[in-house]
Amino acid sequence: MTAFAACLFALAALASLGTIAASFRRYGAGAAMLRVQLAHCPEAVMLTWKVIERVPVPALAALRKRPERRIPARLEWPGCGVELAA
Repeated sequence: MTAFAACLFALAALASLGTIAASFRRYGAGAAMLRVQLAHCPEAVMLTWKVIERVPVPALAALRKRPERRIPARLEWPGCGVELAA
């Protein structure tokens, strides 16, 4: 079964590589020319920005619901004076 799984994994990897290669062949030239096209366009404005967002993350202990402590109930057996724990 392990060899079969390895063969399926290898087949999926080859299919992925084929898809990546086909996409690169189809769209690679356009992607490479995009920077040149934008540089020659006088109406284009290049915007760059950097944002660092610091968000406080609550501790996991605060998110965890604490289990309620249950006090075991005491049962009395009818006809007997002994208490039984539930």
